[in-house]
Amino acid sequence: MPCATRGTAGDLVSRPSAVDIARALGKPDPTPEQVAVIEAPLSPLLVVAGAGSGKTETMAGRVVWLVAGGDVAPGEVLGLTFTRKAAAELGERVRSRLRALRRAGLWTPPEPPSVPDHHNVHADHADHADHAADASGAAVDLDVTVATYHSFAGRLVREQGLRLGVEPESRLLTEASCWQLASDIVERWSGDMGAVDYAVSTVVTAVLDLAGEAAEHLVDLDAVDTYLADVMARVEALPYSDATAGRSGAPAKRYAEVTTLLGNLAARRQLLPLVRAYQQAKRDREALDFGDQLALAARLARELPDVGAGLRQQYRAVLLDEFQDTSHAQLVMLESLFGGGHAVTAVGDPHQSIYGWRGASADTLNAFRERFRTASGEPSPVLPLSTSWRNDELVLEVANVLAQPLQQQTRVDVEPLRRRDGAGSGEVEVRALETSAVEADAVAQWVAARWLGPDARPVPGRSAAVLCRKRSQFPQVEAALLRAGLPYQVVGLGGLLSTPEVADLLSALRVVHDPTRGDHLMRLLTGPTCRLGAHDLTALGAWARELHRRRSGEPGRRSAGESEEDAASLAEALDELPPPAWTDPQGRDLSAAARPRLQRLAGLLRGLRRRTHLPLPELVADTERALLLDVEVASRADVGFAQARAHLDAIADVAAGFESTAQRPTLGAFLAWLEAADEQEHGLEPGQVDVDEHVVQVMTIHAAKGLEWDVVAVPGLVEGAFPSHNARPRSDGSGWVIGEVKDRGWLATLGTVPYALRGDRASLPDVRWSAAADQKALRAELEAFYRRGGEHELAEERRLVYVAVTRARAHLLLTSHVWGTTLTPRLASRFLTELVPGLHVGDDTVAPHVASGVRVGQVCAVPPDGEGKPPDEAFGPATWPVDPLGERRADVEQGAELVRTAAAQACEGVAGAVVEGAGWQRLDTEIELLLAERAASRDRGAVVALPTHVSASRLVRLADDPRSLALDLRRPMPRQPHPAGRRGTAFHAWVERYLGAAAMVDLLDLPGAADDDAAHDDDLAQLIERFLATEWAHRRVVAVEVPLETPVDGTVVRGRVDAVFARDDGGVDIVDWKTGAPPSGAPARSRAVQLAAYRLAWHRLHGVPLDRIGAAFCYVATGETVRPADLLGEAELVAMLRAIDGDPR
Repeated sequence: MPCATRGTAGDLVSRPSAVDIARALGKPDPTPEQVAVIEAPLSPLLVVAGAGSGKTETMAGRVVWLVAGGDVAPGEVLGLTFTRKAAAELGERVRSRLRALRRAGLWTPPEPPSVPDHHNVHADHADHADHAADASGAAVDLDVTVATYHSFAGRLVREQGLRLGVEPESRLLTEASCWQLASDIVERWSGDMGAVDYAVSTVVTAVLDLAGEAAEHLVDLDAVDTYLADVMARVEALPYSDATAGRSGAPAKRYAEVTTLLGNLAARRQLLPLVRAYQQAKRDREALDFGDQLALAARLARELPDVGAGLRQQYRAVLLDEFQDTSHAQLVMLESLFGGGHAVTAVGDPHQSIYGWRGASADTLNAFRERFRTASGEPSPVLPLSTSWRNDELVLEVANVLAQPLQQQTRVDVEPLRRRDGAGSGEVEVRALETSAVEADAVAQWVAARWLGPDARPVPGRSAAVLCRKRSQFPQVEAALLRAGLPYQVVGLGGLLSTPEVADLLSALRVVHDPTRGDHLMRLLTGPTCRLGAHDLTALGAWARELHRRRSGEPGRRSAGESEEDAASLAEALDELPPPAWTDPQGRDLSAAARPRLQRLAGLLRGLRRRTHLPLPELVADTERALLLDVEVASRADVGFAQARAHLDAIADVAAGFESTAQRPTLGAFLAWLEAADEQEHGLEPGQVDVDEHVVQVMTIHAAKGLEWDVVAVPGLVEGAFPSHNARPRSDGSGWVIGEVKDRGWLATLGTVPYALRGDRASLPDVRWSAAADQKALRAELEAFYRRGGEHELAEERRLVYVAVTRARAHLLLTSHVWGTTLTPRLASRFLTELVPGLHVGDDTVAPHVASGVRVGQVCAVPPDGEGKPPDEAFGPATWPVDPLGERRADVEQGAELVRTAAAQACEGVAGAVVEGAGWQRLDTEIELLLAERAASRDRGAVVALPTHVSASRLVRLADDPRSLALDLRRPMPRQPHPAGRRGTAFHAWVERYLGAAAMVDLLDLPGAADDDAAHDDDLAQLIERFLATEWAHRRVVAVEVPLETPVDGTVVRGRVDAVFARDDGGVDIVDWKTGAPPSGAPARSRAVQLAAYRLAWHRLHGVPLDRIGAAFCYVATGETVRPADLLGEAELVAMLRAIDGDPR
């Protein structure tokens, strides 16, 4: 029933309930739990939302209920989340529901504010409202601000940072720029590094990690140094034992563990000056990284109370999504801005807190209750969301079983997930296979049986994924999917680097850059390029050693400590192959087949070395072609052309991104950055991935957070891998057991802040230094710390498996294997034996615990100690060198023979024969046709598949110059910033503020935003003056900077409308600002395609008839407005795409 609320005049008015609103919008009734959250009062509230429990829908419902009841205006709502995708989804849900609510008569919005002060050029965009049109085109106040945590912090720093001495135009560094800056510092460092016995790449990573952690936890480096010095002094002063305590003059005697500890602490102290140098280098460049931005935002919020006061007045209701993933700096920022009883609703799930490695903590939700207390001083109340709208029943049962131990480790109660009405029964299968290779094949076959339909094609609307704990699992999974004929996509940079074609390409680039990289040259020698066997490799190695002896002048003479194998260079031997008659002392020589292959490889590498001056994307493309990788992937018969090229195109994109963002984009810097990125195990940040139903997606579980698929397989569930730990299996006489899991915590890696200094230290184990009276006692304390660390890490792993399991809607496979790459068998993960207790010994008759519907498939028992078989027997014989055609060889050779036979038959009677009369005429005709066909193929060029999403600007280029766009898609090249681009960016930013800006658009997203002088272009004032003279400066604005996307014949066109203005007839005019001169002729017609796409998208989004939507370009430099006539409709856009794509449909 509707409830009552007090209106603006003080009288009681009826307000719609959450159920009323849902029914008016045609949505299902919210559950009682959702109603409690939606209708909660305006005060701090913590919502514990389980996986798939509809938190986005509930948050949108809460905003709509608050607005409909008059508690807040749309512009008084702030929503923060972690990804732009989530922010866009939440914002659009709220806006669409408010429009529908108005049409249903349940909400009457306030009148939009008057046209802003046209003379206040620097007006703060947050002071004005953003508007959108309803179906009639009338203006409606829908300025709900939804942003990411990072963009919100960035805006705070840009607007208020000058008060802390930070320039508003400070440049935000990309990951590649940060890495290169730190790398330069490390490589040029001349200070004391005697205790730092690590590779350069490891030190660079440690510098970045320590700088990032210090920022995330608001820790000063001096505090870190002081803490480490105090611990070292305490440890150095400890006697060996009670018996040696108090002795004077006795030699210092230490346990090995204590010596190692002191060396570890000393290395950390020597690292701190490099971190300080890195921070100073950023200041010198007036640049920030993401950690700096967060730390500065937290300082601003904490040290300047008026900043928080202004934001609390502006935003009366605040929603914080995925709160369990916030870092300490974000928590401090938000508490300082919106604490003290303000209406903050935080939504999160401690069971899904899997980003502890970047500063998040499962205890963050409990910290919210304490830090965001109610106005009366009580901890904020907690409400649950526990109905899963994603998972079928059996998947939920398994998730609840695996999550149950976590309940004892969190101070916030988490309700078990409950099935939704109408949920399916679901399928969960557990298998324990003999080897990891057999396991990968079983996973591929299982996925194929559920993802493919009877026609062996993916069932429309059905998605599938293989989720791995570590990227090292990817190659076997990829190979199995390929053998099963399944199209697949490896998601994430680290996974990309392990794909065969990309690994070959990078090996070639590494050998080109550094000829001493024999490890990568060996990949080329044994791979598809050369396919050398053991005999030829041995001969080449012998020749390399002989060549070195000849050049050294004295046979057998080498540098001290240098082996002959180290001195000999395969690269030199490749450049100067032995004479045909050469043999080594054992009579080995190069085979007749090997020599031309080696000559081709040598020429290929020499040619690439001559091209190292080229931009990185071009060098990558040349390497791809030189290795014939484009031909190799295009020959795969089981996948389409675009899918076959996906990984090569992805590495080209990575190269283009590095080229455009790194300070010195050299080949060496690029390869070093890739090597460092490959060592990072966690994969992509969440939200950077979209589910693709056309392929089986392979990714890490960290990258899968927030996504869902119909079919999910999780391989590699073995002790030591998942959960990840270093405890080894051992036999205790009665069977195999796993020893106690230990973890060294912050003492394990160089680039970590000591736990005692972290913001979340209350939830972390640490060493009790003061409890140790001697070194023996310290050893015991360290062991206790390692054990507590092991328990902490196992909880992290349990949360990770919970996330993996809850990604599956209906079908879930969990697998393990007995034999991997070691001589010791692998034990099934404790996460599997909790479901199937008898799995270790191969007893599949034991009923699973609780989740009784789990199906136990093939089970391979772990053999008793001493009875195992080594991995080579488990895997069976292998062929080497590897045949690149594999199982396809018979089919390929048969096809080649058919071609040869047909060619021979076609030539029968032609050679040497006299052709007369009609015969010549026929041959002339065939020759002309063949020549015409070749010319046509050259005109078409290489086929480049359109991406599934294109921007509106790319649509214009499709119409104007499809060949140029195809080249960019195939081989993206960075574009140098241009003053005109910077001027355009600055003008767009100004006009956005002038007209009343959209919801917190991050200006760093705009092209040219990284250019320091964008806002100081001398021509900007002239552009502003000419704009103010146009009609648009005085028209009623409906919306500003509106992101739009709409499908056109299967291709999603995305764009951002600069401004939308209301018309007197109830329609709207869409306007795109241009700061250049207006074109004419064909370019003008092509550019109009952009407006056509915007017009179609606005029509679909708001229901405004096309004939009531005008569109224009405003060329600000001249003050001219151009309204293209006869804009394309949907049918014409479809026809244009098909014509360009070569599709005759």
